[in-house]
Amino acid sequence: MVKFNDIYVLQGTNSFKNVSEKVKAFKKEYPNKKIISLGIGDVSKPIVKPVVDAMHKAINDLADIKTFKGYGFYYGHDFLKQAILDNEYKDKSFSLNEIYISNGTKTDTTSILELFDINSKICAYEPLYPIYKDGSLCINRKVTILNNFDENFNPIIPKEKYDLIYMCSPNNPIGIAYSKDVLEKWVSYALKNKAIILYDNVYHRFITNKDVPKSIYDIKDAKKVAIEFRSFSKNASFTGVRCSYFIIPNDICKDINDLWKLRTINRFNGADYIAQKGAEATFLPKAKRLISKNIKYYQDNAKLLKKVFEKYQFVVMGGIDSPFLWIKNPNNLNSWETFEFFLKELNIIVIPGIIFGNKGDNYFRVSALGTRESVLKAIKRMENYYEKKF
Repeated sequence: MVKFNDIYVLQGTNSFKNVSEKVKAFKKEYPNKKIISLGIGDVSKPIVKPVVDAMHKAINDLADIKTFKGYGFYYGHDFLKQAILDNEYKDKSFSLNEIYISNGTKTDTTSILELFDINSKICAYEPLYPIYKDGSLCINRKVTILNNFDENFNPIIPKEKYDLIYMCSPNNPIGIAYSKDVLEKWVSYALKNKAIILYDNVYHRFITNKDVPKSIYDIKDAKKVAIEFRSFSKNASFTGVRCSYFIIPNDICKDINDLWKLRTINRFNGADYIAQKGAEATFLPKAKRLISKNIKYYQDNAKLLKKVFEKYQFVVMGGIDSPFLWIKNPNNLNSWETFEFFLKELNIIVIPGIIFGNKGDNYFRVSALGTRESVLKAIKRMENYYEKKF
């Protein structure tokens, strides 16, 4: 009899699926209630027009054999790789050989493990983006979960040696970004232990703090120890298009890119041409202005939400260099209790912190990626409820 992979039984009751099921049951019981989601991880702004125009042109390219693009671009088209290097890594001296175009960081951050020995010691810190742990299990890699943070939720460097370290900055779910000082210490650890940092940096466009590097490669010698992942999903509204990229520096080891190219040509046929032309267009001056405007819209949402939660004595982290806020209930409810309270009393969806690991059980995550209308309605509901309590 065929046996199935039991690794796919991963998350039990602490999952995004469980949130959806609870919301669905509530809507069925109370069909007239108007639910507002502050848990949404998707964007609420559409793709800007210069990018859409470029994608329309790319569709026309595929209708003419003279401009048609088919197989053969496993690592990404040079036009996009060059645009990324010119706009995002200027003065970093990377070559086209070191950059890869893909179809989403969710996939990239786990697929990259195929580059390394199956017995590599891997660690990540919770609260964490669950894919690091669960996605790695799907390819038979076990991630050791550490939960020793300092008072500012910066991960404390372990005494034990690890080969691969997952880091996310600006962090999802905590919403903070790591300072130059923090990253210098991690690069030093990686150099000392001959480790590789897998640096998830998909929210870099949200960074406003001058002390926060927008790339780990702003840190001296990081090219020797870090692979950086980025995406167009949140900044350019590509959540439904799928396009991402990452850098594997030659400085890590002489043959590292030869190995990864061999893996890729056997495991991946390349990102969508239409998506890549759209991604290239995000660097056009007009597109950059419009995208910056959208990001500011989300940042302003975060400021509004941060202000109202702090007004009612919630402990709030994040929401400055990230579209996410990490919040502790002043009544010390656990995260599912907080979820139930917001859903039943205020008809607002928040994400229980337990989904991101046991360390998050006294917290919940709020997203600022929704519409301004939904944010203002949620704030009004909170004010109406809490003004009676204070």
